Amino acid sequence: MSGRRQVSGVQARGRVGLPPVRQRPDLPVRAHLTVSGWLLLWVVRPSWLWRREIAAVLLLAGVGVLGWWWRGWTGALVLPDAVVTVAVWVPWSRRWLIASWRRARLRRHWDRGCRFADLTTINDRIPRVRRDRQVPAGDRLLVRVPRGTTVGDLEDAAERIAATLRVREVRVARDGDRADLAHVDIVRRDPFVNPADPAVSEAIPWPWRHAGRVSLRDPIPVAVDEMGDVVYLRLEGKNILIGGEPEAGKSAALSLLLAAAALDPTARVWGWDAKRVELALWRPILERIVYGDIGAAIGQMEDLNAEMDGRYEHMEECGKRLFGPEDGPVILAAVDEMRFYTASPDRRESKRFNALGIDQTARGRAARIVGALATQKPSGDVVPTAWRDLIAYRWAMRCTTRDASDTILGAGMAAAGYDASLIDVRARGVGLLYAEGELPRRVKSFYLADDDIRAIVARGLELRRAGSARA
Repeated sequence: MSGRRQVSGVQARGRVGLPPVRQRPDLPVRAHLTVSGWLLLWVVRPSWLWRREIAAVLLLAGVGVLGWWWRGWTGALVLPDAVVTVAVWVPWSRRWLIASWRRARLRRHWDRGCRFADLTTINDRIPRVRRDRQVPAGDRLLVRVPRGTTVGDLEDAAERIAATLRVREVRVARDGDRADLAHVDIVRRDPFVNPADPAVSEAIPWPWRHAGRVSLRDPIPVAVDEMGDVVYLRLEGKNILIGGEPEAGKSAALSLLLAAAALDPTARVWGWDAKRVELALWRPILERIVYGDIGAAIGQMEDLNAEMDGRYEHMEECGKRLFGPEDGPVILAAVDEMRFYTASPDRRESKRFNALGIDQTARGRAARIVGALATQKPSGDVVPTAWRDLIAYRWAMRCTTRDASDTILGAGMAAAGYDASLIDVRARGVGLLYAEGELPRRVKSFYLADDDIRAIVARGLELRRAGSARA
């Protein structure tokens, strides 16, 4: 390499077989290394990574000197021991020490990972951690790349960094505002399948289960991702398709949207429930519902489309392009076990239902009619592609095959690494959520127990009665 040489002896220290903590990567340096440069390279910068530990040792040494001046050798031994004992036994200081040690260790490992991944510049600079925090899956970092490199270089080296750190995965995403910043996720574990930690392996309660009045027009919390962040969906003007194998969590995910609609006293909910049980608990707040009757299902869909046409006539008269809150409520059209209606033995009836559904999905956005559809596998014989392709949000729970996953998320997603058939069978409620404008995210949906649903329905009825009394 022009203008560079390898520091002698580094290759020997980095040979295969030594423990990772003792291995040292080859360092690119300038051809003529001065004494000051050598000190900076081999003393100052490595010492900086251990600055917290060095400061602690110096502090204890200073306390020991103070104790020696006070009581001789007895004080030199007792006083540092007393300081350590107090620091360990006081809760806030113990937490601070543990967090400080963890942060220092993380940054040393990151430093070594970047150097082994050949991300060192000619000035011996690497992408530096600006901020870090622990998350359920591992660690999330804000990293700044040095001059002369890009976030793309860091992204290309992510697999090598993950191998050096011995973790499951390293994910890199460029910051939206600054080209020199990257958001890095170090994934050490699967937070959704961990029997040793019930807090992350069991069902996660819905944050709004004790809420009062909410609005279906606001972002709704539906899940948590692997980093522990709450995932929200803004349903207004969108539709969502939820698919997956039986017992994967489709109905639980659909219940979250119904719960938000229940707590919005202005929202209207229409339901189609082929099994009669998934929407049974929500029956008191449903304005309309049909069960396993394809004729009644078609009639209700025709009524919904007539409602949509009436809203467009109102918008035309008012000179509007969107149906606002002052014009009327959002309507949530929830369909569970969609296959019963879209693939009925009577092809003529299924064709009619599908045509009405396609029309509602295509034109319902501005009229603020939201479709929430749940089925096991929305293949072309179950949900026509003309209907499926109009749906903005896709949520794939565990599927049995790659093709089934692609059917929900879109063609080619499994080949790109987004395959719901790879989700652990033990991970109920875990799926890939493909929201508009993003790549699919692996999330775990919140959960509502039957008692939670009954309490939410009761509050929803009270809110509706109070609204009717005021009107």
